[in-house]
Amino acid sequence: MKRIVLLSIIALLLLSVGGMAQARYTMSWGFELIGNPNARQVALNIANAQQELLRTTEDQTGIERFKESLNRMAMSKAVRDIVHYNPDSDDPDRGFVPVDDGWIYYEWDEVAETMRIYYYSDGGWTEITIDSSNPPEVPTM
Repeated sequence: MKRIVLLSIIALLLLSVGGMAQARYTMSWGFELIGNPNARQVALNIANAQQELLRTTEDQTGIERFKESLNRMAMSKAVRDIVHYNPDSDDPDRGFVPVDDGWIYYEWDEVAETMRIYYYSDGGWTEITIDSSNPPEVPTM
C-alpha cells in the first residue's frame, strides 16, 4: 500500500512538472508581443491599416481608388524631381503636376541656383523657393 501511494505521488509530481514546463513555454510565446514595444507598435499599425482598408473599400469604388493611386504616384514623382534635381543632368528643369484643387509648376532658376515652386489654386499663384546653394552647417554632437 505504501508503495502504491509513493509511486502515485511520484507519478503525479512528474506529470505536474511536465505540464508546468509546457504551460510556461506556451505562455512565454504568447506574451512576446506585449513585452516588446516595437512589436506592439507594428501590430497596432497593421491593425489600423487593416481597419482603414476595410473602411476605404466600402466607401470607394475601384475607379476612385485607381484615380487616387495615380494622383499619389504623380505627386511622388514631382517631389522626387524637385528634391533630387541635379542641374548637371539631362533631366527637365521644369514641369507641371496636377493636384486635386489646382496645379503645381516647378522650375530650376540657373542664375540664382534655386528651385522655384508655384502652386495654382482659386485663380492665383503662390510661390515657394528652395535655395540649395547655401546648406547649413553640419550639427555637432
